[in-house]
Amino acid sequence: MEPPRSDIIVLIPAYNEELTITSIVMLSKKFSDRVIVVDDGSRDRTSELAIMAGAEVIRSETNMGKAEALMTGFQRCRELHTKCIVMIDGDGQMDPALIPQITAPVLKGEADLVIGSRFLGDDLKNIPRYRKLGLWVLNRVVNFSSSSNITDSQSGYRALSHSALDNITLNSNKYNIESDMIIHLQEKGMRIVEVPVSIRYDVPNGHKQTPTHQGLSVMGHIVSYIGYRHPLIIFGVPGTFFFLMGGFICMATFIEWPILFNWTLVSQGIAGTVILGIGIFLMFAALMLNSLALLMSNLKMIREEKKRMT
Repeated sequence: MEPPRSDIIVLIPAYNEELTITSIVMLSKKFSDRVIVVDDGSRDRTSELAIMAGAEVIRSETNMGKAEALMTGFQRCRELHTKCIVMIDGDGQMDPALIPQITAPVLKGEADLVIGSRFLGDDLKNIPRYRKLGLWVLNRVVNFSSSSNITDSQSGYRALSHSALDNITLNSNKYNIESDMIIHLQEKGMRIVEVPVSIRYDVPNGHKQTPTHQGLSVMGHIVSYIGYRHPLIIFGVPGTFFFLMGGFICMATFIEWPILFNWTLVSQGIAGTVILGIGIFLMFAALMLNSLALLMSNLKMIREEKKRMT
């Protein structure tokens, strides 16, 4: 039995999708009374065709990126107070026929965020090898930073409960929003599950960024996040390594034991001192940043507690 169409809003971020947006909207309307297209500054007829297909269109005059488009759509969805919001791209890679499958855990009260995973589906062999490798790396980094076990952290085919929607306060940029959403909702104690989906890669306008550029952007953002939230790992671990290595080189120099081939003892001593200094600096930075992170976390908890009390 399919859920009531009024319980679902389909949210579609779109940028220059005139070739596919009509079919995506019309197929999505089989499962929802309201389809919202956020046109992120398209230079083609995306908005016009989406309106003709029956969607509500929110148009941006400039291209702000996927994250900004979704946050704009989230704000509109909050105003409508629906039970479930489905995120689906407008490029045709995601099949709207899977909407009931994606929304089921949310509508049954079993999850707050549902992720459509390509790695749980039957067509795993259809994923290009370079994508598998890149996704494997990103999945490991996201899971490490969020203490989760997600198989497809970069999938944009998702469903959100109203509770999750109310808890999304992100400052994401472009394609970083998928990773940020997992980390953020995990910290909020939201329930995250995955369901199998199939993704097409033969669509005409499926890649707005090259996979390499997108992957490096997401990776850099996650590493920055880990550095902010867990500075002892990012700075403390390499700092300890440099400290021990520099100390060993200095000690070897002191006892006149040449361990750096073809180096004089003076050069070896200078190198050891520099490496030791780098280690001390990194360890000091780790301790200072960790103290700052703990302070910011405590202030955030105090603000949230005051907000609940009022």
